[in-house]
Amino acid sequence: MHVRMMQHSDPIVVTGIGVASAAGMGADVLLHALQQDRFCGRPWAGALPIQHVGSCDDAVPTHPEFPDDRKAGLAFAAARESVACAGGWEHVAPHRRAVFLGTGLSSVTPVELETDLYPHLDDGGRFDRVAMAQDLSMNRCAPRRHMPARVTAGLCAELGATGPSGTSFSACAAASQAIGEGLHALRRGDADIALVGGHDSMIHPLGMLSFVVLGALSPTRCRPFDPTRDGFMIGEGAGMLVLERASAAKARGVSVLGVLAGVGTSVDAWNATAPHPKGVGAALAMSRALVNARVTPADVDYVNCHGTGTPLGDRAECSAIRQVFGDRSLPISTIKGALGHTIAAAGAVEAIASVLALQHGFLPGTVGHGDLDAEFDVDVVRRSRPIQPNVIVSNSFGFGGQNCSLVFSSADHAHLRSA
Repeated sequence: MHVRMMQHSDPIVVTGIGVASAAGMGADVLLHALQQDRFCGRPWAGALPIQHVGSCDDAVPTHPEFPDDRKAGLAFAAARESVACAGGWEHVAPHRRAVFLGTGLSSVTPVELETDLYPHLDDGGRFDRVAMAQDLSMNRCAPRRHMPARVTAGLCAELGATGPSGTSFSACAAASQAIGEGLHALRRGDADIALVGGHDSMIHPLGMLSFVVLGALSPTRCRPFDPTRDGFMIGEGAGMLVLERASAAKARGVSVLGVLAGVGTSVDAWNATAPHPKGVGAALAMSRALVNARVTPADVDYVNCHGTGTPLGDRAECSAIRQVFGDRSLPISTIKGALGHTIAAAGAVEAIASVLALQHGFLPGTVGHGDLDAEFDVDVVRRSRPIQPNVIVSNSFGFGGQNCSLVFSSADHAHLRSA
């Protein structure tokens, strides 16, 4: 009861955002790309049967502790932008600062694996302690390169956060679940401020091969909700948000970008790589998020879909939307046609897109969508619309049937004014 009382009396608000995506570095760059319905893919010249990837530009900064880890560079850049946007967090004691991130599979290549492993073996393949000691003295990152939580730990060290932290490793739902963990920590009173989000980079043959084998990558272009859809464009990126209580934001005079009103999770318990065909788990996650936010389906103005452009995924999500929202003509769209699927970072990048939509009064378009599949009775936003949403549901559904939905509200929504 105390947790639910805290939710109403002191909403959890977003005061900082930072993002790295195929659109470029920074939230302003992403905003302009979404408003202009820009396709941000770049040509792929590798041997795999795909034409484009949603890669970030070559100006991605590196971090001295992780010099050859691209997704670490993306994460640190987005985190720094987010904390700066929030006006810093030095005013909060270190043990009251929380960090929760979502991440994906290691983006280490076979060459890097050889670099890490071979120096520790002698010519006969036996463990060589002297060689190991020499190698580690030159490359302190080698043992940590394969640890999923290494970036979370690195950010905690850089930002002086000694409070609650965690790393979600739940495929495409990872970042959204990490955002939800930050929401819960603030509502429980475990922290006073939280950096939440996700990061991932799998744009290399080893990272993309499994998706090619599954038939999940489109050979041409991602076409969400289209009858000719045949998969997604792989992307990379990072998204970070700073969360805190509304009273704290007001006390220090920082702008509220939006309100994280609720989170809902579920698992399909159906198939390792395919969603439940009727979207049962996805519907449950959305319903739970609405209950958690204390809003009704009628309050929702827009759904930022997971929308990967796969035949099964889009069908299941549209079915779930109908189960939750009924026959309403509710606008939906996905930004994956523009940026690519950033896998573990997707929920964070799309959460930031939702916050930008609330801030700037528009609904992002669905780049790549041509015709609506006849079996989908939904309102797909083809091109960005100048409409002011007040309540947004943002979906992330991952392999293993892991589902997470977030509810974002504008700062002046009637539900929050009355809280």
